[in-house]
Amino acid sequence: MQVKQSHINNTLAKAIISNTATFIDRNFDFKLGEVATHLKQMPLKQLDIFARQSLQKQYSIIVTMVNDEQFHGKLIKRINQNKYILKVNNSFFKIVELSQIKSINLI
Repeated sequence: MQVKQSHINNTLAKAIISNTATFIDRNFDFKLGEVATHLKQMPLKQLDIFARQSLQKQYSIIVTMVNDEQFHGKLIKRINQNKYILKVNNSFFKIVELSQIKSINLI
């Protein structure tokens, strides 16, 4: 009897989860983890060259993110091949990832 009741509860829980996920998927457009393909973005190789040069020469730059946020500052450190630390001012630093950058421009 307990096994049968446990199976029924498990089936009911799966159905609720499935129905909830389907409802959210059909009614809300979160697009979690997706990058829009229609965005015009500098090629990653070019972004890499610009980022390395900006870091070496300590250029003041404007970084435009794929969500159109802009940050003015200087790259102060390279974390890895794709991530840099951007110093916006003395109290605000931003970790920027090349895949999330639309463009890098000199000020």
